[in-house]
Amino acid sequence: MTQIDFSIPRLQSFNGIFLIFFTDLVKRVRQNIYLIAIPFFKNNFFENYGTYIYIGLAVLVILQFVFSYLSYKKFKFSIQEDAFHLDKGVIKLSHIEIPFERIQNINLQQNIFQQVLNVVGFEIETAGEGLAEINIKALNKDFANALKARLIEEKQKVEANEEAAGENEEVSSASSINQAKLESKEPSILFQLDFTTLIKVGVSSNLFKGVGLLLAFFAYLYNFVMDFLTNIYDLNLEKDFKNRIPETITFITFLICGILIIGFLITIFTTVLKYYNLKIIKSQKNFEVEHGLLKKVNKVIKKSKTQIFEIRTNPLKNLFKINSVHVSQAASNQVTEKQKINLVGLSKSNLTILFKSLFELELYEQDFQFAKSQNRLFIRYFYKNLIVIIGLSAVAYFFYFNWLSGIVLIVIFAILIWLSYLKVKKSNVGFNSNFISIRKGSLDTKFKIVEIHKLQSFRLSRNIFQQNNGHADLILETASGTTTIEYLEENEATNLLNYLIFKVESIDKDWI
Repeated sequence: MTQIDFSIPRLQSFNGIFLIFFTDLVKRVRQNIYLIAIPFFKNNFFENYGTYIYIGLAVLVILQFVFSYLSYKKFKFSIQEDAFHLDKGVIKLSHIEIPFERIQNINLQQNIFQQVLNVVGFEIETAGEGLAEINIKALNKDFANALKARLIEEKQKVEANEEAAGENEEVSSASSINQAKLESKEPSILFQLDFTTLIKVGVSSNLFKGVGLLLAFFAYLYNFVMDFLTNIYDLNLEKDFKNRIPETITFITFLICGILIIGFLITIFTTVLKYYNLKIIKSQKNFEVEHGLLKKVNKVIKKSKTQIFEIRTNPLKNLFKINSVHVSQAASNQVTEKQKINLVGLSKSNLTILFKSLFELELYEQDFQFAKSQNRLFIRYFYKNLIVIIGLSAVAYFFYFNWLSGIVLIVIFAILIWLSYLKVKKSNVGFNSNFISIRKGSLDTKFKIVEIHKLQSFRLSRNIFQQNNGHADLILETASGTTTIEYLEENEATNLLNYLIFKVESIDKDWI
């Protein structure tokens, strides 16, 4: 590859103009959707003012394109001796410097529009930031990979120089860099998801996401049709349904089955799009994760930055003998579900290899002592579910309450009670000399593993009821968020808290 001089300030790819224009235009439409929708609710508005509306929209689109072009021209970045430099802004100019040692992750991604324009997005995450501090929307893929390699090289130089200065002041920086290069290994594929396993992942994924969208759609469609037929044709469909109860039950049964089947297909389709060609590539001490069809994602898992290693499974995944892993890395704020790095379709052997690569210990050789959540936790869930049902009942009463909605509310309450029972049954916390584990879930089971020395703080919380019945919640805080283990026996919780304090104070390990 031709050596690229990154010290020269550079623009994004020329195709980035159109990407910036489109994304900014969509953003403006979302921000002003209510204003844009007003003309559609005014009678004869287009007949009287249609010409002015079209002219106004055309002017706004032209102004947006001019603004996007200026934004493209003002957006310049370069690599200097001290840091990565970025200048941006049209009205308000800003200059950002990212020292190499602050760079944590460099991610590449490519959504459908970037694929059409043949560009990739380039993100730089820094220490202490929950989101990417640098986000370049449009770069040529080869250029982006070269830029990523150069930044990683510069970061390694800084780390090698710091290590050399700390261990032996007489060792030159040049020899340290050469030694680091000798120790580095060529990237190797740790895991690649085949299409058959991808389909299994889709089948065993969260069906309720697809079903929920369909239910919302059918609920809207049902109300629309009922209002239309009742007002236009003066029909009482509710009375007609009651007079034909067997036909009504049959219709509802087929409708529910249809919703489940379509929701099932939607779940498989979205899973295939999201995790298509998923690969885990091991590069030195880090791991690169690539996946996606319409939106291609490239993220980095750093051993030192990994906070929570979360294994998720359910009955179908157990049947297919696959697991999902969700990795939470250090951030300044609570890591959201979207920010977690998701690895799906891992077999038991894949899971073992990944865990050992990250923590240098065997997963299934870990022997934990467990403390279980007590059955009183069910009472807490019961009252929460009761509040939900009361709220839904109030909504149904004021808007549309009949025998069918009453049955639905009873079924929902029964399902919530059953899920609460499963939550209490599965909830526990385990610990050994290296890790603490938190197990939760209802239908899905979530098994979180955290290295003890990476815990930032921990405490007990007791409400007025727990103070009287001898229970406590254990709250653990890491650099990626907070986890709570509810309703432990007070003695067990206190002993575990004291053990964690002792381990954190006695373990001499750096983690970031």
